[in-house]
Amino acid sequence: MNAPPPYGMAVQSVMVNNTPLSPAMASLSSAEHVVMEPLPPSLPSTVDETLARCPRFRILVVGNTGVGKSRLIANIFSIDQEHIDIADGRAGTADIDREYTSKDNPRFLLHDSKGFEPGITNHWGIVEKFIRQRSKKGLPVEQRLHALWYRYGNSDTSITHRYFTYRLCIEAPRSGLRLMQTADEELLKLAMNQKIPVIVVFTKLDLLYNEFFLKATRRQDQQNNPSIDHDKVVEEARGSLRASIEVFRQQFDHLKIRRFSWSSTYQPLNYVAVSTNQKFLGFLQTLEELTEVTRKCLHTEETFIPWAVAQRIDPKQKVQTSIEEGSKKYWKNLAKSTVFKGHVLKDCLWRIHMDIVKVWNFRDPEGLLAGKEFHMEMLKLNEPFMPQSQTPLDALKHLPVVAALAVIFGPIFPPLAIAFGAAGFTMVAINFLFSNYHAAPETALYLEAYIINLTLFLHELFVTALQIQWQRPLNNEVVMTTLEHFKEMKAQQIQQLIRDNAPSIR
Repeated sequence: MNAPPPYGMAVQSVMVNNTPLSPAMASLSSAEHVVMEPLPPSLPSTVDETLARCPRFRILVVGNTGVGKSRLIANIFSIDQEHIDIADGRAGTADIDREYTSKDNPRFLLHDSKGFEPGITNHWGIVEKFIRQRSKKGLPVEQRLHALWYRYGNSDTSITHRYFTYRLCIEAPRSGLRLMQTADEELLKLAMNQKIPVIVVFTKLDLLYNEFFLKATRRQDQQNNPSIDHDKVVEEARGSLRASIEVFRQQFDHLKIRRFSWSSTYQPLNYVAVSTNQKFLGFLQTLEELTEVTRKCLHTEETFIPWAVAQRIDPKQKVQTSIEEGSKKYWKNLAKSTVFKGHVLKDCLWRIHMDIVKVWNFRDPEGLLAGKEFHMEMLKLNEPFMPQSQTPLDALKHLPVVAALAVIFGPIFPPLAIAFGAAGFTMVAINFLFSNYHAAPETALYLEAYIINLTLFLHELFVTALQIQWQRPLNNEVVMTTLEHFKEMKAQQIQQLIRDNAPSIR
Protein backbone atom coordinates (compact mmCIF):
# COMPACT_ATOMS: atom_id res chain seq x y z
CA MET A 1 0.00 0.00 0.00
CA ASN A 2 1.28 3.47 -0.84
CA ALA A 3 2.42 5.70 2.02
CA PRO A 4 -0.20 8.30 2.99
CA PRO A 5 0.49 11.74 1.51
CA PRO A 6 1.06 14.81 3.70
CA TYR A 7 -2.04 16.89 4.31
CA GLY A 8 -0.71 19.60 2.01
CA MET A 9 -0.56 17.35 -1.03
CA ALA A 10 -3.35 16.28 -3.34
CA VAL A 11 -4.38 12.63 -3.01
CA GLN A 12 -3.36 10.62 -6.05
CA SER A 13 -4.95 7.41 -7.30
CA VAL A 14 -4.48 4.45 -5.00
CA MET A 15 -4.31 0.90 -6.33
CA VAL A 16 -6.29 -1.79 -4.52
CA ASN A 17 -6.19 -5.27 -6.07
CA ASN A 18 -4.78 -3.63 -9.22
CA THR A 19 -7.84 -1.36 -9.41
CA PRO A 20 -7.41 2.42 -9.19
CA LEU A 21 -9.66 4.10 -6.66
CA SER A 22 -10.86 7.65 -6.89
CA PRO A 23 -9.51 10.12 -4.29
CA ALA A 24 -12.77 9.86 -2.32
CA MET A 25 -12.67 6.06 -2.34
CA ALA A 26 -9.00 5.95 -1.41
CA SER A 27 -9.54 7.60 1.95
CA LEU A 28 -9.48 4.44 4.07
CA SER A 29 -6.33 3.23 2.35
CA SER A 30 -4.30 6.40 2.23
CA ALA A 31 -5.66 8.68 4.96
CA GLU A 32 -3.47 9.21 7.94
CA HIS A 33 -4.72 7.17 10.88
CA VAL A 34 -6.04 9.53 13.51
CA VAL A 35 -6.41 8.34 17.07
CA MET A 36 -9.63 9.44 18.71
CA GLU A 37 -9.68 10.07 22.41
CA PRO A 38 -11.23 7.24 24.46
CA LEU A 39 -14.89 7.70 25.24
CA PRO A 40 -15.64 8.86 28.78
CA PRO A 41 -16.90 6.21 31.24
CA SER A 42 -20.15 8.16 31.45
CA LEU A 43 -20.96 7.00 27.88
CA PRO A 44 -20.81 3.19 28.26
CA SER A 45 -21.82 0.89 25.42
CA THR A 46 -25.35 -0.47 25.81
CA VAL A 47 -24.43 -3.32 23.45
CA ASP A 48 -21.46 -4.29 25.64
CA GLU A 49 -23.69 -4.15 28.71
CA THR A 50 -26.23 -6.48 27.07
CA LEU A 51 -23.62 -8.91 25.76
CA ALA A 52 -21.80 -8.95 29.10
CA ARG A 53 -24.64 -11.14 30.40
CA CYS A 54 -24.23 -13.56 27.49
CA PRO A 55 -21.23 -12.78 25.25
CA ARG A 56 -21.66 -15.78 22.94
CA PHE A 57 -24.49 -17.81 21.50
CA ARG A 58 -23.85 -21.42 22.55
CA ILE A 59 -24.68 -24.28 20.15
CA LEU A 60 -24.38 -28.06 20.37
CA VAL A 61 -24.24 -30.02 17.11
CA VAL A 62 -25.27 -33.69 17.27
CA GLY A 63 -25.88 -36.02 14.36
CA ASN A 64 -24.83 -38.73 11.97
CA THR A 65 -21.54 -38.25 10.20
CA GLY A 66 -21.32 -36.85 6.70
CA VAL A 67 -24.28 -34.49 6.98
CA GLY A 68 -22.31 -31.24 6.76
CA LYS A 69 -22.23 -29.96 10.32
CA SER A 70 -19.17 -27.80 9.69
CA ARG A 71 -20.67 -26.38 6.53
CA LEU A 72 -23.88 -25.27 8.21
CA ILE A 73 -21.94 -23.56 11.00
CA ALA A 74 -19.62 -21.88 8.50
CA ASN A 75 -22.57 -20.62 6.44
CA ILE A 76 -24.66 -19.21 9.27
CA PHE A 77 -21.78 -17.52 11.09
CA SER A 78 -19.57 -16.64 8.08
CA ILE A 79 -16.34 -18.29 9.12
CA ASP A 80 -13.79 -20.48 7.35
CA GLN A 81 -15.00 -24.07 7.53
CA GLU A 82 -11.53 -25.39 8.34
CA HIS A 83 -11.48 -23.27 11.49
CA ILE A 84 -14.20 -25.49 12.98
CA ASP A 85 -12.46 -28.88 12.90
CA ILE A 86 -15.33 -30.96 14.18
CA ALA A 87 -15.94 -34.66 13.53
CA ASP A 88 -17.81 -34.23 10.25
CA GLY A 89 -17.87 -36.85 7.55
CA ARG A 90 -16.60 -39.60 9.84
CA ALA A 91 -17.56 -41.45 12.99
CA GLY A 92 -16.02 -38.93 15.32
CA THR A 93 -14.72 -39.14 18.82
CA ALA A 94 -15.48 -35.52 19.66
CA ASP A 95 -15.42 -34.32 23.23
CA ILE A 96 -18.88 -32.86 23.76
CA ASP A 97 -17.56 -30.58 26.54
CA ARG A 98 -14.97 -28.94 24.30
CA GLU A 99 -15.80 -25.35 23.33
CA TYR A 100 -15.01 -24.49 19.72
CA THR A 101 -14.58 -20.81 18.91
CA SER A 102 -13.48 -18.87 15.84
CA LYS A 103 -11.52 -15.64 15.66
CA ASP A 104 -13.58 -14.85 12.55
CA ASN A 105 -16.72 -14.51 14.68
CA PRO A 106 -16.27 -14.14 18.43
CA ARG A 107 -20.01 -14.12 19.15
CA PHE A 108 -20.78 -17.84 19.00
CA LEU A 109 -19.53 -20.96 20.74
CA LEU A 110 -19.86 -24.51 19.43
CA HIS A 111 -20.02 -27.92 21.11
CA ASP A 112 -19.74 -31.03 18.93
CA SER A 113 -20.92 -34.58 19.60
CA LYS A 114 -20.08 -37.69 17.62
CA GLY A 115 -22.92 -38.93 15.48
CA PHE A 116 -25.23 -41.83 16.26
CA GLU A 117 -23.28 -44.59 14.56
CA PRO A 118 -24.03 -48.35 14.67
CA GLY A 119 -21.99 -50.05 17.34
CA ILE A 120 -21.37 -46.89 19.37
CA THR A 121 -22.69 -47.42 22.88
CA ASN A 122 -23.57 -44.95 25.64
CA HIS A 123 -23.73 -42.11 23.13
CA TRP A 124 -27.29 -41.10 23.96
CA GLY A 125 -26.40 -41.03 27.65
CA ILE A 126 -23.53 -38.62 26.96
CA VAL A 127 -25.74 -36.28 24.94
CA GLU A 128 -28.60 -36.45 27.46
CA LYS A 129 -26.28 -35.70 30.38
CA PHE A 130 -24.78 -32.71 28.59
CA ILE A 131 -28.19 -31.26 27.67
CA ARG A 132 -29.52 -31.64 31.19
CA GLN A 133 -26.38 -30.08 32.72
CA ARG A 134 -26.49 -27.15 30.31
CA SER A 135 -30.18 -26.42 30.95
CA LYS A 136 -30.29 -26.73 34.73
CA LYS A 137 -32.37 -24.20 36.60
CA GLY A 138 -30.25 -21.43 38.06
CA LEU A 139 -27.37 -21.90 35.62
CA PRO A 140 -26.02 -18.52 34.40
CA VAL A 141 -27.33 -17.71 30.95
CA GLU A 142 -23.88 -17.60 29.34
CA GLN A 143 -23.28 -21.21 30.45
CA ARG A 144 -26.63 -22.48 29.21
CA LEU A 145 -27.11 -24.29 25.92
CA HIS A 146 -28.93 -21.88 23.61
CA ALA A 147 -29.33 -24.15 20.58
CA LEU A 148 -28.80 -27.77 19.63
CA TRP A 149 -28.53 -28.76 15.99
CA TYR A 150 -29.13 -32.46 15.59
CA ARG A 151 -28.20 -33.83 12.17
CA TYR A 152 -28.29 -37.38 10.93
CA GLY A 153 -29.58 -36.90 7.45
CA ASN A 154 -31.71 -34.09 6.08
CA SER A 155 -33.82 -32.45 8.88
CA ASP A 156 -33.39 -29.66 11.38
CA THR A 157 -35.49 -29.30 14.50
CA SER A 158 -35.11 -26.49 17.01
CA ILE A 159 -36.39 -26.55 20.56
CA THR A 160 -36.43 -23.72 23.10
CA HIS A 161 -37.20 -23.55 26.80
CA ARG A 162 -36.32 -20.47 28.82
CA TYR A 163 -32.74 -19.86 27.66
CA PHE A 164 -32.44 -23.24 25.94
CA THR A 165 -33.02 -23.92 22.26
CA TYR A 166 -32.78 -27.37 20.74
CA ARG A 167 -32.71 -27.79 16.99
CA LEU A 168 -33.07 -31.24 15.43
CA CYS A 169 -31.57 -31.43 11.93
CA ILE A 170 -32.85 -34.14 9.60
CA GLU A 171 -31.97 -34.51 5.96
CA ALA A 172 -34.72 -33.61 3.49
CA PRO A 173 -36.08 -37.11 2.86
CA ARG A 174 -35.12 -38.75 -0.39
CA SER A 175 -35.93 -42.28 -1.49
CA GLY A 176 -35.27 -44.89 1.18
CA LEU A 177 -34.48 -42.51 4.07
CA ARG A 178 -36.32 -43.03 7.33
CA LEU A 179 -37.34 -39.78 8.98
CA MET A 180 -37.03 -40.54 12.67
CA GLN A 181 -34.61 -42.90 14.40
CA THR A 182 -34.72 -44.18 17.98
CA ALA A 183 -32.18 -41.59 19.12
CA ASP A 184 -34.33 -38.84 17.58
CA GLU A 185 -37.31 -40.10 19.55
CA GLU A 186 -35.30 -40.02 22.76
CA LEU A 187 -34.24 -36.44 22.10
CA LEU A 188 -37.80 -35.42 21.31
CA LYS A 189 -39.04 -37.10 24.47
CA LEU A 190 -36.46 -35.11 26.40
CA ALA A 191 -37.70 -31.95 24.70
CA MET A 192 -41.26 -32.88 25.62
CA ASN A 193 -40.33 -33.43 29.25
CA GLN A 194 -38.53 -30.08 29.31
CA LYS A 195 -41.50 -28.36 27.55
CA ILE A 196 -39.18 -27.19 24.79
CA PRO A 197 -40.71 -25.73 21.55
CA VAL A 198 -39.66 -27.53 18.37
CA ILE A 199 -38.59 -26.26 14.95
CA VAL A 200 -38.08 -28.89 12.26
CA VAL A 201 -35.57 -27.83 9.60
CA PHE A 202 -35.03 -30.08 6.60
CA THR A 203 -31.48 -29.69 5.28
CA LYS A 204 -29.79 -30.58 1.97
CA LEU A 205 -32.84 -29.40 0.08
CA ASP A 206 -30.73 -29.30 -3.09
CA LEU A 207 -30.33 -33.11 -3.02
CA LEU A 208 -34.10 -33.54 -2.92
CA TYR A 209 -34.51 -31.23 -5.92
CA ASN A 210 -31.67 -32.98 -7.77
CA GLU A 211 -33.38 -36.33 -7.29
CA PHE A 212 -36.56 -35.05 -8.91
CA PHE A 213 -34.70 -33.42 -11.79
CA LEU A 214 -32.83 -36.68 -12.43
CA LYS A 215 -36.16 -38.52 -12.56
CA ALA A 216 -37.49 -35.90 -14.97
CA THR A 217 -34.42 -36.30 -17.17
CA ARG A 218 -34.90 -40.06 -17.32
CA ARG A 219 -38.56 -39.58 -18.23
CA GLN A 220 -37.52 -37.11 -20.90
CA ASP A 221 -35.12 -39.65 -22.43
CA GLN A 222 -37.73 -42.41 -22.35
CA GLN A 223 -40.42 -40.24 -23.92
CA ASN A 224 -38.14 -38.41 -26.38
CA ASN A 225 -39.36 -35.17 -24.82
CA PRO A 226 -37.00 -32.32 -25.83
CA SER A 227 -37.64 -30.18 -22.76
CA ILE A 228 -38.24 -30.39 -19.00
CA ASP A 229 -41.04 -28.48 -17.34
CA HIS A 230 -38.93 -26.78 -14.65
CA ASP A 231 -41.88 -25.44 -12.66
CA LYS A 232 -43.56 -28.85 -12.64
CA VAL A 233 -40.44 -30.57 -11.32
CA VAL A 234 -40.02 -27.95 -8.59
CA GLU A 235 -43.63 -28.39 -7.52
CA GLU A 236 -43.19 -32.17 -7.42
CA ALA A 237 -40.16 -31.77 -5.15
CA ARG A 238 -42.07 -29.36 -2.91
CA GLY A 239 -45.00 -31.77 -2.78
CA SER A 240 -42.68 -34.56 -1.70
CA LEU A 241 -41.26 -32.32 1.02
CA ARG A 242 -44.75 -31.41 2.23
CA ALA A 243 -45.65 -35.11 2.37
CA SER A 244 -42.52 -35.86 4.39
CA ILE A 245 -43.34 -33.04 6.79
CA GLU A 246 -46.78 -34.52 7.27
CA VAL A 247 -45.23 -37.90 8.09
CA PHE A 248 -42.99 -36.15 10.60
CA ARG A 249 -46.03 -34.46 12.11
CA GLN A 250 -47.71 -37.84 12.51
CA GLN A 251 -44.63 -39.25 14.23
CA PHE A 252 -44.64 -36.25 16.55
CA ASP A 253 -48.31 -36.94 17.30
CA HIS A 254 -47.40 -40.50 18.13
CA LEU A 255 -44.87 -39.22 20.65
CA LYS A 256 -47.50 -36.77 21.97
CA ILE A 257 -45.25 -33.77 21.36
CA ARG A 258 -47.14 -31.99 18.64
CA ARG A 259 -47.32 -28.81 20.70
CA PHE A 260 -45.32 -27.46 23.62
CA SER A 261 -46.07 -24.58 25.94
CA TRP A 262 -43.94 -21.67 26.95
CA SER A 263 -44.97 -18.49 28.70
CA SER A 264 -48.45 -19.98 29.18
CA THR A 265 -49.03 -20.08 25.38
CA TYR A 266 -49.02 -22.85 22.81
CA GLN A 267 -46.96 -22.77 19.63
CA PRO A 268 -47.30 -25.11 16.63
CA LEU A 269 -44.28 -26.87 15.20
CA ASN A 270 -42.30 -24.82 12.70
CA TYR A 271 -40.62 -26.30 9.61
CA VAL A 272 -37.84 -24.93 7.43
CA ALA A 273 -36.13 -26.48 4.40
CA VAL A 274 -32.56 -25.28 3.80
CA SER A 275 -29.55 -25.86 1.57
CA THR A 276 -25.93 -24.89 2.15
CA ASN A 277 -25.02 -25.51 -1.48
CA GLN A 278 -24.11 -22.14 -2.98
CA LYS A 279 -25.03 -23.41 -6.46
CA PHE A 280 -28.59 -24.07 -5.35
CA LEU A 281 -30.89 -21.27 -6.45
CA GLY A 282 -32.17 -19.44 -3.41
CA PHE A 283 -29.84 -21.09 -0.92
CA LEU A 284 -29.30 -17.76 0.87
CA GLN A 285 -33.04 -17.33 1.24
CA THR A 286 -33.31 -20.75 2.88
CA LEU A 287 -30.56 -19.86 5.37
CA GLU A 288 -32.22 -16.53 6.08
CA GLU A 289 -35.49 -18.30 6.83
CA LEU A 290 -33.63 -20.57 9.25
CA THR A 291 -32.19 -17.58 11.11
CA GLU A 292 -35.63 -15.94 11.25
CA VAL A 293 -37.33 -19.05 12.65
CA THR A 294 -34.54 -19.50 15.18
CA ARG A 295 -34.95 -15.90 16.30
CA LYS A 296 -38.68 -16.42 16.81
CA CYS A 297 -37.92 -19.29 19.20
CA LEU A 298 -35.92 -17.05 21.51
CA HIS A 299 -38.02 -15.03 23.91
CA THR A 300 -35.46 -13.45 26.21
CA GLU A 301 -33.04 -10.62 25.51
CA GLU A 302 -30.22 -12.71 26.99
CA THR A 303 -30.41 -15.08 24.00
CA PHE A 304 -31.94 -13.27 21.05
CA ILE A 305 -29.49 -10.35 21.16
CA PRO A 306 -26.42 -12.66 21.05
CA TRP A 307 -28.12 -14.68 18.31
CA ALA A 308 -28.89 -11.61 16.19
CA VAL A 309 -25.31 -10.37 16.60
CA ALA A 310 -23.70 -13.76 15.95
CA GLN A 311 -25.62 -14.75 12.82
CA ARG A 312 -24.38 -13.26 9.55
CA ILE A 313 -27.24 -14.08 7.20
CA ASP A 314 -30.28 -11.94 8.05
CA PRO A 315 -29.76 -8.14 7.88
CA LYS A 316 -33.27 -7.46 9.20
CA GLN A 317 -32.29 -8.86 12.59
CA LYS A 318 -29.27 -6.54 12.64
CA VAL A 319 -31.46 -3.50 12.00
CA GLN A 320 -34.05 -4.59 14.57
CA THR A 321 -31.39 -5.25 17.22
CA SER A 322 -29.67 -1.91 16.54
CA ILE A 323 -32.99 -0.16 17.11
CA GLU A 324 -33.70 -2.15 20.28
CA GLU A 325 -30.26 -1.44 21.74
CA GLY A 326 -30.28 2.23 20.72
CA SER A 327 -33.75 2.77 22.12
CA LYS A 328 -32.65 1.62 25.55
CA LYS A 329 -30.66 4.77 26.13
CA TYR A 330 -28.85 6.80 23.50
CA TRP A 331 -31.56 7.15 20.87
CA LYS A 332 -34.20 8.36 23.33
CA ASN A 333 -35.49 11.91 22.93
CA LEU A 334 -32.45 13.16 21.00
CA ALA A 335 -33.75 16.74 21.08
CA LYS A 336 -33.63 16.77 24.89
CA SER A 337 -31.24 13.96 25.75
CA THR A 338 -30.27 13.70 29.39
CA VAL A 339 -27.58 11.06 28.79
CA PHE A 340 -25.75 13.26 26.27
CA LYS A 341 -26.02 16.42 28.38
CA GLY A 342 -22.56 17.77 29.18
CA HIS A 343 -20.79 15.56 26.62
CA VAL A 344 -18.96 16.65 23.49
CA LEU A 345 -21.10 15.94 20.45
CA LYS A 346 -18.37 14.03 18.59
CA ASP A 347 -18.22 11.63 21.57
CA CYS A 348 -21.98 11.15 21.39
CA LEU A 349 -21.71 10.34 17.69
CA TRP A 350 -18.81 7.94 18.23
CA ARG A 351 -20.75 6.06 20.91
CA ILE A 352 -23.74 5.73 18.57
CA HIS A 353 -21.43 4.66 15.72
CA MET A 354 -19.60 1.96 17.68
CA ASP A 355 -22.75 0.45 19.19
CA ILE A 356 -24.34 0.09 15.75
CA VAL A 357 -21.19 -1.43 14.24
CA LYS A 358 -20.94 -3.93 17.13
CA VAL A 359 -24.45 -5.22 16.44
CA TRP A 360 -23.70 -5.80 12.75
CA ASN A 361 -20.62 -7.87 13.69
CA PHE A 362 -19.03 -7.85 10.25
CA ARG A 363 -16.10 -10.11 9.54
CA ASP A 364 -13.75 -7.13 9.64
CA PRO A 365 -10.27 -8.19 10.82
CA GLU A 366 -8.75 -4.83 9.83
CA GLY A 367 -11.30 -2.91 11.89
CA LEU A 368 -12.28 -0.76 8.91
CA LEU A 369 -15.80 0.00 10.15
CA ALA A 370 -14.53 0.85 13.63
CA GLY A 371 -11.82 3.07 12.17
CA LYS A 372 -11.69 6.83 12.48
CA GLU A 373 -11.30 7.30 8.72
CA PHE A 374 -14.58 5.49 8.02
CA HIS A 375 -16.24 7.54 10.75
CA MET A 376 -15.12 10.73 8.99
CA GLU A 377 -16.56 9.45 5.71
CA MET A 378 -19.92 8.95 7.44
CA LEU A 379 -19.69 12.44 8.94
CA LYS A 380 -19.16 13.84 5.44
CA LEU A 381 -22.20 11.91 4.26
CA ASN A 382 -24.15 13.54 7.10
CA GLU A 383 -22.94 17.06 6.29
CA PRO A 384 -26.22 18.22 4.66
CA PHE A 385 -27.78 18.03 8.13
CA MET A 386 -25.09 20.15 9.78
CA PRO A 387 -26.61 23.27 11.35
CA GLN A 388 -25.54 26.49 9.54
CA SER A 389 -23.77 24.45 6.86
CA GLN A 390 -21.17 26.32 4.82
CA THR A 391 -19.02 25.49 1.82
CA PRO A 392 -16.23 23.14 3.03
CA LEU A 393 -12.67 24.38 3.14
CA ASP A 394 -10.52 22.53 0.59
CA ALA A 395 -7.94 21.81 3.26
CA LEU A 396 -5.91 19.51 1.07
CA LYS A 397 -5.02 22.54 -1.08
CA HIS A 398 -4.56 24.98 1.79
CA LEU A 399 -1.95 23.59 4.12
CA PRO A 400 -1.28 27.06 5.60
CA VAL A 401 -4.92 27.15 6.73
CA VAL A 402 -4.56 23.78 8.45
CA ALA A 403 -1.29 24.89 10.02
CA ALA A 404 -3.01 28.06 11.22
CA LEU A 405 -5.79 25.99 12.76
CA ALA A 406 -3.19 23.99 14.65
CA VAL A 407 -1.49 27.11 15.96
CA ILE A 408 -4.53 29.23 16.72
CA PHE A 409 -7.00 26.62 17.87
CA GLY A 410 -4.62 24.00 19.24
CA PRO A 411 -5.37 24.95 22.85
CA ILE A 412 -9.10 24.73 22.10
CA PHE A 413 -9.40 21.83 19.67
CA PRO A 414 -7.48 18.55 20.11
CA PRO A 415 -5.37 17.16 17.23
CA LEU A 416 -8.40 15.24 15.97
CA ALA A 417 -10.16 18.53 15.25
CA ILE A 418 -7.22 19.57 13.06
CA ALA A 419 -7.59 16.29 11.18
CA PHE A 420 -11.28 17.07 10.65
CA GLY A 421 -10.25 20.37 9.09
CA ALA A 422 -7.75 18.58 6.88
CA ALA A 423 -10.49 16.24 5.76
CA GLY A 424 -12.51 19.16 4.41
CA PHE A 425 -14.89 20.07 7.23
CA THR A 426 -15.84 23.70 7.76
CA MET A 427 -14.94 25.59 10.89
CA VAL A 428 -18.66 25.66 11.69
CA ALA A 429 -18.77 21.86 11.39
CA ILE A 430 -15.68 21.42 13.56
CA ASN A 431 -17.08 23.79 16.17
CA PHE A 432 -20.40 21.93 16.11
CA LEU A 433 -18.81 18.48 16.52
CA PHE A 434 -16.40 19.58 19.25
CA SER A 435 -18.92 21.58 21.24
CA ASN A 436 -21.07 20.12 24.00
CA TYR A 437 -24.36 18.51 23.10
CA HIS A 438 -27.02 21.19 22.78
CA ALA A 439 -30.66 20.28 23.36
CA ALA A 440 -32.29 21.51 20.17
CA PRO A 441 -34.24 20.10 17.20
CA GLU A 442 -31.33 20.73 14.79
CA THR A 443 -29.01 18.68 17.01
CA ALA A 444 -31.54 15.88 17.14
CA LEU A 445 -31.97 15.98 13.36
CA TYR A 446 -28.22 15.64 12.87
CA LEU A 447 -28.02 12.65 15.23
CA GLU A 448 -31.09 11.03 13.66
CA ALA A 449 -29.63 11.48 10.20
CA TYR A 450 -26.33 9.91 11.26
CA ILE A 451 -28.11 6.88 12.75
CA ILE A 452 -30.19 6.40 9.60
CA ASN A 453 -27.30 6.92 7.17
CA LEU A 454 -24.99 4.54 9.03
CA THR A 455 -27.66 1.85 9.46
CA LEU A 456 -28.75 1.96 5.82
CA PHE A 457 -25.17 1.92 4.59
CA LEU A 458 -24.30 -1.08 6.77
CA HIS A 459 -27.39 -2.83 5.42
CA GLU A 460 -26.15 -2.12 1.89
CA LEU A 461 -22.67 -3.37 2.77
CA PHE A 462 -24.07 -6.50 4.46
CA VAL A 463 -26.09 -7.47 1.38
CA THR A 464 -23.16 -6.68 -0.92
CA ALA A 465 -20.82 -8.82 1.18
CA LEU A 466 -23.27 -11.73 1.02
CA GLN A 467 -23.46 -11.48 -2.75
CA ILE A 468 -19.83 -10.90 -3.75
CA GLN A 469 -17.74 -11.55 -0.62
CA TRP A 470 -19.36 -14.79 0.56
CA GLN A 471 -17.60 -15.94 3.74
CA ARG A 472 -14.61 -13.68 3.09
CA PRO A 473 -13.46 -10.83 5.33
CA LEU A 474 -14.21 -7.22 4.45
CA ASN A 475 -11.54 -5.29 2.63
CA ASN A 476 -11.08 -1.63 1.88
CA GLU A 477 -12.10 -1.98 -1.76
CA VAL A 478 -15.50 -3.49 -0.97
CA VAL A 479 -16.24 -0.95 1.79
CA MET A 480 -15.32 2.10 -0.25
CA THR A 481 -16.87 0.89 -3.52
CA THR A 482 -20.12 0.25 -1.68
CA LEU A 483 -19.91 3.66 0.00
CA GLU A 484 -19.32 5.39 -3.33
CA HIS A 485 -22.32 3.58 -4.84
CA PHE A 486 -24.41 4.47 -1.78
CA LYS A 487 -23.55 8.15 -2.15
CA GLU A 488 -24.28 8.25 -5.88
CA MET A 489 -27.45 6.15 -5.99
CA LYS A 490 -29.22 6.51 -2.64
CA ALA A 491 -27.88 9.39 -0.54
CA GLN A 492 -30.11 12.15 -1.96
CA GLN A 493 -33.26 10.07 -1.71
CA ILE A 494 -32.42 9.11 1.87
CA GLN A 495 -31.73 12.75 2.76
CA GLN A 496 -35.19 13.72 1.56
CA LEU A 497 -36.82 10.84 3.42
CA ILE A 498 -35.04 11.93 6.60
CA ARG A 499 -36.20 15.53 6.21
CA ASP A 500 -39.77 14.37 5.56
CA ASN A 501 -39.97 11.82 8.37
CA ALA A 502 -37.39 12.55 11.09
CA PRO A 503 -39.05 12.68 14.54
CA SER A 504 -37.27 15.94 15.44
CA ILE A 505 -39.00 17.91 12.70
CA ARG A 506 -42.52 16.53 13.02
